[in-house]
Amino acid sequence: MVYTAYNMLNICSLLLIGTLGLVMAAMHIPVRSDTRHYRSARTFLCMAFILLSLIKVLEIVTPKASEDELTSCYALIVAAFQALCFTMSIMILISPRRVAHRWMGWKLLLPIALASLVLVVAQRKLPFGQFRLVLVGCSLLYVAMLAYFTWVFRNAYQHFKAEMFTCYQEDELNRQLRWVSHTFYSSLAVGSLAFFSISGVKLLDCVFVVLYTAFYVYLTIQFINYSHYASLVWRADEPVDVLMEEAEPSEPASGVLKSDEEAGAADVAQSRYALIGARLEGWVNEKKFLLSNVAVKDVAAELGTTPRRLNEYFSKVVGEDFVKWRIGLRLRHACQLIDENPDRPIQEIVAASGFGDRSYFYRKFAELKGVTVAEYKRQAKLRSASQKNGSSIGSPADASAAS
Repeated sequence: MVYTAYNMLNICSLLLIGTLGLVMAAMHIPVRSDTRHYRSARTFLCMAFILLSLIKVLEIVTPKASEDELTSCYALIVAAFQALCFTMSIMILISPRRVAHRWMGWKLLLPIALASLVLVVAQRKLPFGQFRLVLVGCSLLYVAMLAYFTWVFRNAYQHFKAEMFTCYQEDELNRQLRWVSHTFYSSLAVGSLAFFSISGVKLLDCVFVVLYTAFYVYLTIQFINYSHYASLVWRADEPVDVLMEEAEPSEPASGVLKSDEEAGAADVAQSRYALIGARLEGWVNEKKFLLSNVAVKDVAAELGTTPRRLNEYFSKVVGEDFVKWRIGLRLRHACQLIDENPDRPIQEIVAASGFGDRSYFYRKFAELKGVTVAEYKRQAKLRSASQKNGSSIGSPADASAAS
């Protein structure tokens, strides 16, 4: 093996990706029912790390005479298998209940394996011109596979966002989980750049090596950070529990007039709303609105109702949806914290008010309060200084009067 700059770049990439794979494999994930999907996703990612590392080793030790052709083979084969691994892992992360592991794995793994075998045999047995034709055909199949994965992901991601909001009704949470979409499309872009390596131009191949190595670093960081959200996604994706339903009004007697029936139903609804309102008041007094990432069905169950009833109550009684109402409570709490101590770090205020994202807090504060957080803090400091000056000015007069 000749230690060219290209080979040295591949060796550095191999060492870094191998280290990241070990970090991923050694990452501690508690063995619980709410982490099993996260562990499954980790398995697919580790497979991608191991596969790429093995392919890079083979590429580095390949004899120089056939290096260019084998580089094209290796690049396309590893890109196809990694696209499958990445798509499977991301699909498991966002929609574990809906992903049929066996269906997507085996039905796509077999064609990829067969195409890879055909490509390797063609490289070894066919003349260069015929091999290039086989390579072009496999490349077209690879493009079609990427298009199919994109279609599958887009549908699953839309469903994922809807389920997360339905379960938690947290705009902020959906914003924080956008990295899933960014990661998929980044992997799609890197997979598309595999044609840099297939082209046989060493400079383009070097660019590709640098880009996919950087992507692996990004992917590892994001996956480790995802551990905080894994159980939340599983909670939103699990089948909805059958929660307690309030008693429906009994069937009216045959002689009861329609108006009496409607009046009875209205009384039952008002009674139900009054009960929800009373329990909700206690929920607010306990400041449970400060808890973030709590499923709406859990809040409803705690109040002795169902998500549908709770949403109905906010629509007909409160006059605004649960999300805006809860954000308003959190912002009022944040204002109270600022008034008590205007010099308190803003990150502490954000966390203590139930917000997890500072930029989201800033945006909602300005939207609902009509002033920026900085301006509100400035006014709070002026009010605090005015109160201190007033008390200090009044103290001598009080002292003289007492004498």
